[in-house]
Amino acid sequence: MKTTITLAGAVLTALWITGCSNNSKLKPGPDTLTVKVFNLSAEAQAINDRIVYDGTLEAEKTIDLSFQVSGTILSFPFKTGDYVKKGQLVGSVDETTYRSQYNAQLAQAKLANENYTRISEVFKKGSVAEIKMLEAKSNYEQATSAANATYQNIAHTHLYAPVSGYVGAKMAEAGAVANPGQPVLQLLDTHSVKVLVAVPESEINHYKAGTPAFIKIDALGDQTLQGKVTEVGVLALNGSANYNLKIAVPNTSAQLRPGMLCKVSFGAADKKGNTSVDTKEIIVPVQAVQVDDKGNNFLFIMNAQNEAVRKDVTTGQLYSNGIAIKSGLSGNEQVITSGYQKLADQTPVIVSK
Repeated sequence: MKTTITLAGAVLTALWITGCSNNSKLKPGPDTLTVKVFNLSAEAQAINDRIVYDGTLEAEKTIDLSFQVSGTILSFPFKTGDYVKKGQLVGSVDETTYRSQYNAQLAQAKLANENYTRISEVFKKGSVAEIKMLEAKSNYEQATSAANATYQNIAHTHLYAPVSGYVGAKMAEAGAVANPGQPVLQLLDTHSVKVLVAVPESEINHYKAGTPAFIKIDALGDQTLQGKVTEVGVLALNGSANYNLKIAVPNTSAQLRPGMLCKVSFGAADKKGNTSVDTKEIIVPVQAVQVDDKGNNFLFIMNAQNEAVRKDVTTGQLYSNGIAIKSGLSGNEQVITSGYQKLADQTPVIVSK
């Protein structure tokens, strides 16, 4: 009887051990995921791979000139495209009415002055009350102020250029009636020009003020101009998903004109601030780069043990074949480009064929 119990106990013990062993084998581990990888190489990616945008040149300043008084335009000699120097007379209106008003008020001011002078002499002798002298003085000052104000209207019948530049448009001609504040001429300051570039919302955050830009203008042949981003738009254009970048470009040769079309690409600067179109960078597919809840950029690479390893990276410029990685990679990794959505650090992976 004891032998039977002992054998039964041994069998149960063996079954329990076997069960535990089987349970241990069935305990789930990390699933092996299938991914695609992009093999980085130490070879450089050239400027030719950069995104090229369409741009349009604009004047640094666009000033709408207008008369401050109304009247018939007598002289308006400039035409569109003419160069105007600062302080040069660009137009005038008929001053006849204002001149007549001024002459009449000037005569009243002289009469008031004579009256005031006469009463002042009498007041000094004590023959007239002080109030009479003060009234005469007030009348003289009012008449003088009115005459001065009317003289300003005469001065405003002449329109002068506030800066040097080109006439961009004429909104009136000689013989027309000018109204106060109504633009009659557009003046373009082209000492420097701005390049306007519309950038999609998915790319706008890759640029900031100071980013070097390279501009090619068909009218200048193969010459490449350099500029820098001065403004990054914060409002979408006309409800679209595009934002404006503004790039400042010197115009010392006066060859650049508003309205010219150009091609724009963005470069990188070295530690000394020098720019080059031959800059070499590590470029990875855009979809491989992710952003965590703290706003940090990261991606996954596959190591020699066929495991996914998270790498925090700093991104750079956006190109037509991917995005530049400024730090976080050495350039010889295998970057995971597909299947990364379910990955965690150290997840086993296999490369799909």
